[in-house]
Amino acid sequence: MTEYEAEIRERGELTIPKELRVRYNLAAKTVVKLVPRVEGIMVRPKVKDPVADLRGLARDVWPCDVSSVELVRSIRRRVDFEAKERL
Repeated sequence: MTEYEAEIRERGELTIPKELRVRYNLAAKTVVKLVPRVEGIMVRPKVKDPVADLRGLARDVWPCDVSSVELVRSIRRRVDFEAKERL
């Protein structure tokens, strides 16, 4: 993995290297989030539409032939059954 260096200027500004801006689609005027982490600061593009960003997230784990209502009912039945067994 390539490491990059950047200098923080007097007003707290820093330039993200072009290669990273291109790779992560950070165009001029892109709003980013700065997320504090134990290992440092994570820079993430701010999502314009958070709901649209979640769309398709469960595609690989959600059964395509089952409605969400039926899936929740199934989970509730299983939880109720497990709870009764513990009593």
